[in-house]
Amino acid sequence: MTVHRGHRKRLRARAIKTELKGFEPHEAMEILISYVIPRRDVNALAHALIDRFGSYAGVLDASAEELMEIKGIGERTAAFLTGLPDAFAYYQRDRWGEKPKLTTRREAGEFCTAMFARQRVEELMLVCLDAHKQVLATETLMRGTVNEAPVYTRTVVECALRHHAQAVLLAHNHPSGITTPSEGDVAVSMQIKHALETVEVEFLDHIVVAGSAFASLTDMGLMGGQRIQVLPFDCAADSDDP
Repeated sequence: MTVHRGHRKRLRARAIKTELKGFEPHEAMEILISYVIPRRDVNALAHALIDRFGSYAGVLDASAEELMEIKGIGERTAAFLTGLPDAFAYYQRDRWGEKPKLTTRREAGEFCTAMFARQRVEELMLVCLDAHKQVLATETLMRGTVNEAPVYTRTVVECALRHHAQAVLLAHNHPSGITTPSEGDVAVSMQIKHALETVEVEFLDHIVVAGSAFASLTDMGLMGGQRIQVLPFDCAADSDDP
């Protein structure tokens, strides 16, 4: 037991010093499960988890039932592991604060990516902003495949007016992992853009999120054949742009 405690202490010290850089997947997993199984050597268990699910991420994406098929994983450890991705997603959303400012395409995309973290069902979200591009509110307008679900333009307009928005961002996620917008995505965007123009609300962009990646319909030239330059998406703020 003394040897095991010494190993764990050395492993944790190394983790703190290196921020897990250079760690093998089973080593990172060993540290993780040692916090819920504090009085037992979990090296072999960490190896078993990685072998069964293929990767560190695979372990965290597994269901509680699947995890408990591994000898040594009980209900408490399974609940801890399955809850971590949701905790990370909560952190991603919370770190933006209540009313962040979105002044570049990158900020808009990263904000929307955080809002959709861990979302497994396709959703359409409206981000309402004031004249300074500060977020006033975000609302989920619908769930389901966006280009198949009925998109009521009136709902979008009412949402924008209810929050006294000067400008809006439309965003939806692709659980498939592909950021490429569909023809339906473009059609929905144009319909909403024209409707908002009638009430003098600026349509800034439509962001498509897939995991940690995102794409901008405006940047792709799909919004009426030209970029909307209300947000300074073409300026030096995005230094990697040509």
